Amino acid sequence: MDMESLPISLLVLGLLIILLDMTVTAFITPIGVAFATLGILLGLGWGFSESFVLSLIAAVAAYLLVGRYIRRDVRDIGAEEKKYTFDPRGKVGRVVEIGREHYIVELDGDRWIAVPENGGPLEVGDRVEVTGVDGVKLIVKKAGD
Repeated sequence: MDMESLPISLLVLGLLIILLDMTVTAFITPIGVAFATLGILLGLGWGFSESFVLSLIAAVAAYLLVGRYIRRDVRDIGAEEKKYTFDPRGKVGRVVEIGREHYIVELDGDRWIAVPENGGPLEVGDRVEVTGVDGVKLIVKKAGD
């Protein structure tokens, strides 16, 4: 590929990525915006370094704008329709590891990331009761012995 066809190729690739993102359940629009911006700026005769930096800025802007739009429309249908098949609330486990901002709790033979309900410190070996779930993290409190 010669250098004259590079900007057109980048622009076409960027537009194809944006179109692909509209048909699949992925979030790749910022990558398409970066390629398209890079192709346009190189086609206008800008230097590669400046074009690259501006394309990264455009990708971050696309991430912020499109990400905010996507998050606004996302609903947790499983919670609304009570379709979760595993509800760990009320189960008792044991702290097996301490991370920087979380704990690892063993519950029914599986290890889970956990955060304490009240922010209080936990020790390895503490028995904990699950009081809630936040995404994939368990919210726990010390269990009464």
